[in-house]
Amino acid sequence: MRAARLLSGASSLHILDVPMPEPIGDAIRVRVIGAGVCHSDLHVLDGAFAEMVHRPVTLGHEIAGVVDATGPDASDLEIGTPVVVMVGWGCGSCAWCVAGHEQLCPSGVEAGSHVDGGFAEHILVPHRRHVVPLGRIDPLDATPFGCAALCAYAAVRRVQPRLSGGGSLAVIGAGGLGQHAIHYARQLTGAQVVAIDPRSTALVGALAAGAHVALEPGAVTPSLVQEVTHGLGCPAVLDFVGSDESLALAATLVGRQGIIALLGLAGGTLSFGFDTLAAEATITTVVAGTIRDLHDVVRLAQQDRYAIALTTYPLDAVNVALADLRAGLIDGRAVVIPGDSGR
Repeated sequence: MRAARLLSGASSLHILDVPMPEPIGDAIRVRVIGAGVCHSDLHVLDGAFAEMVHRPVTLGHEIAGVVDATGPDASDLEIGTPVVVMVGWGCGSCAWCVAGHEQLCPSGVEAGSHVDGGFAEHILVPHRRHVVPLGRIDPLDATPFGCAALCAYAAVRRVQPRLSGGGSLAVIGAGGLGQHAIHYARQLTGAQVVAIDPRSTALVGALAAGAHVALEPGAVTPSLVQEVTHGLGCPAVLDFVGSDESLALAATLVGRQGIIALLGLAGGTLSFGFDTLAAEATITTVVAGTIRDLHDVVRLAQQDRYAIALTTYPLDAVNVALADLRAGLIDGRAVVIPGDSGR
């Protein structure tokens, strides 16, 4: 089969023929319909997370497709079943996994960094529990579920208690993750959603996803924050960028006893001191989501289909997709279609 591989010392992907993986135990082989292109893929190409990335490796961690083969212990899943793949695979037996937080497993692995991912015609998923059946949802439409939608959903759930009384939720970065977060915030909370992004096209997407207010970062002045939040600041801020600038902006937006949830991996920092944030405000990170969260993402999509804009590329053009993402040309999500997927 063909796969887009990140080789030792390389800063771009190479399309190579690799052996077809064969499932054992309760493993699942998935024929990939779509694999999302994520900003974290760019960070990997730039040399970030070197301790996590086991080169050579097939990139791609946001994956949906159909079951192509199963191990003998995964007989409950029929060949041809549409599925979305969980982003992180825990050991299943440590305290974190038993508690349902496989994304925090100390010995867990992730497709596209530790082991081969979805920029390939097929992917081997080591455990049945790490794929979620999609029902009637088209796997291509479900491609963002395993990362963009999952992370956004987990982020909204994390800050949801702070929004029980309404107030304003600020979403910094209105790309694929941010637009999903806006959608979930409108589904799950009564908050006023304020989207912030320098790209006018992203702001249009944010409004289409349900944002009440859409602003460029330069327009976010202290007086405007006071006006938009009725002088209270934001009970919750989601930062999907993670740069020095976005974190500084988040600090100006968050209100007393509010929360900043950081998901962006741009490598920024926020100097912390007693007066850095509003009184008793907190900052946390959100690492993907749980398997239960992914089941919720699929369930919500079955009830209320939210279709983010997808820009598709053949496997041979995976480096073009990455370059377009780097250049800010993608509104929504870029998706690699590995080949003749029988659609």
